[in-house]
Amino acid sequence: MLDTPLFVAQSPLPEKVLLDPIDVRRRVVACVAFDFGLDARSLEAPLRGSQRMAFARQIAMYLAHVGFGLSFDAVGRAFGRDRTTVAHACRVVEDGRDDIWFDCRVATLESICLRTSCGAHQ
Repeated sequence: MLDTPLFVAQSPLPEKVLLDPIDVRRRVVACVAFDFGLDARSLEAPLRGSQRMAFARQIAMYLAHVGFGLSFDAVGRAFGRDRTTVAHACRVVEDGRDDIWFDCRVATLESICLRTSCGAHQ
């Protein structure tokens, strides 16, 4: 059932592209896991894991929502989490963006994830 619904991404993608939430999750998790030096499978695991793992997962959920325009529900289903967990993750990351270094890191991750995604659909 997770693979069935497709969502239309909102900007900042250059064109409206049909995106599979599971595909978005895989791309975002791969970028974030690489940046954090973690195994991508650990970010997709149903357990919370270490604080670092949980924080990396929060960033991945934030990028799926903000960068790709997926709803909290779609991101939650893709990550096996509740929509309220996704909303909390987005608040945590958004609050952290007051720090210029963290903001640059998240912006760079978003840019890489979007570029990777756009290149796959062209």
